[in-house]
Amino acid sequence: MDPNSINQSSFWQNSLSFLLENGAVSALDDLQLPSIAFASSGSTAAPRRFVLSKESLLLSARIVNDHLHVDSASRWGLCLPWWHVGGFAVAARAFAASCGLEVFGDRWNASIFLEWLKQKKITHLSLVPTQVYDLVALAVSAPAGLVAVVVGGGRLEGRLGQQARDLGWPVLASYGMTEAGSQIATASLQSLTKPYRGDDLSILPCWRVRSTTTATLQIKGPALFHGTLTAYHGNWRYLARVDDWYETSDCGEISGALLTVTARCDDLVKVLGELVSPVRIESQLSDLGMPLGRFAVLAVPDSRKEHRLLLVIEHGCHAAWREILPAYHANAPGFARLDEVMFTEELPRSPLGKILRREMRDRFS
Repeated sequence: MDPNSINQSSFWQNSLSFLLENGAVSALDDLQLPSIAFASSGSTAAPRRFVLSKESLLLSARIVNDHLHVDSASRWGLCLPWWHVGGFAVAARAFAASCGLEVFGDRWNASIFLEWLKQKKITHLSLVPTQVYDLVALAVSAPAGLVAVVVGGGRLEGRLGQQARDLGWPVLASYGMTEAGSQIATASLQSLTKPYRGDDLSILPCWRVRSTTTATLQIKGPALFHGTLTAYHGNWRYLARVDDWYETSDCGEISGALLTVTARCDDLVKVLGELVSPVRIESQLSDLGMPLGRFAVLAVPDSRKEHRLLLVIEHGCHAAWREILPAYHANAPGFARLDEVMFTEELPRSPLGKILRREMRDRFS
């Protein structure tokens, strides 16, 4: 299997089910519904394998295409791992719209990718924030004809998003997850005429979203995963999803048909009795100029404060942190101030570029 086979009717019409993991494909013979199982790309928990029917994946693809005005004259560009749901969904959208699909086969390089975009006349893209950062660092305008760049796999911060918009890159913030087969909420094309915002995302029509009393987001819809796979004595054990509503690990606010994701609920930690989000601190540091994807804020247990906050920076990252850290501390409450700066050769990352926080905690705690 490869991205081009996903863009064929024979793939969708057969009754076969597959597990996609780390570029490998395994047949799943015991599932009664034609399905695809994906390993979760989440950054905090151990990988789980979520099973989504082919029908639900196509439904998600059609909904996203409608939201982004994709038609048969469009051309999707794929530069994400196709065995993750984000890359797979791009190929599925191309099939659903009967439009072109181009696959970027080289190792990621922003300059080469830019020339590829121009040559292939790509109209629609899905990127992760670190890829947007690399493109903005080139300080070049987006190719003519590029209609939408959906940014997922992490939060695209306001400063970086606006820099991309200023260069003509039509970046749209989105919120999605493996369990949903792709996007749940995405900024509208109409928002491209306004300054970039990462909040007030349009909830896509196939989804219902609600929040609990603790602001945890729950989702419900026909594109939701229908079960999970767990390893059991060398075999896969399938467990069907029971509840219609699925509780995510994210906190957020809902206003009509608009969604703002505020934090990962499992990311919140107590410092001196106050709830603190290390990811939110990363956002503030990024807005002050810290290079995206080259640093992380880590909470480690502390007997006095409950948790200490560490700023972990990759070696080779520019030394702007010496100026940025005082600027951050000047406006941060005491419980949200960083206790220590540490350096590492390279932050642990998933294939999508997400920083693997659980591995970081094991390494630096």
